[in-house]
Amino acid sequence: MQIKKEYARAGIPIWQSKNTQVAQGGYLLHDSAFGTEGTVIPAGIPIGFDDTTRKAKVGKFAVMQASATASATDYKVIKGHKLKVGMALTSSTASGSQNITEINTTSQDYDVVKLSATLGVALSAGDALYVNDEGYTQLKGLLYEDVIIDSNGIADVAVVLRGTVYARRIVPVPDAIQAKLPLIIFSQSY
Repeated sequence: MQIKKEYARAGIPIWQSKNTQVAQGGYLLHDSAFGTEGTVIPAGIPIGFDDTTRKAKVGKFAVMQASATASATDYKVIKGHKLKVGMALTSSTASGSQNITEINTTSQDYDVVKLSATLGVALSAGDALYVNDEGYTQLKGLLYEDVIIDSNGIADVAVVLRGTVYARRIVPVPDAIQAKLPLIIFSQSY
């Protein structure tokens, strides 16, 4: 007999109504960035998936908290992102990407993401930084409920394709990424 931990979501709902369209079951969140057993991936995070392979990936984004010059290597981002050291970060206006070398979380208002070199473009508060992988290129919706990575480094997920989410109750989703999800309404209600 094997004991299995269960995880119950406690707290405030993130979906404004039950009137959602959900792609359920059969999608495996198979993302090496979150391969540690017991890692919780929060509901409402952007998800990309491939219908053929049935594999899903977390969209790894950050919202700029403050402007940065074209020569900057340190970028202030709003807390709540799922970036990790080693990921290659870019923006919609940068010609390439640079690896994250450090993430300083000591400020209570923002995190500072340090890159190996500059992205070479000026960025404004509210701009998006992202990892250009399947979580971005195959972006389809938002994770329906919290999931926990299992001992195999995967989790079964459901993705909301259409619905209304309380934007202030989920990870920060940049405007540019919200625009890629036209069937999701990001409500600013509490």
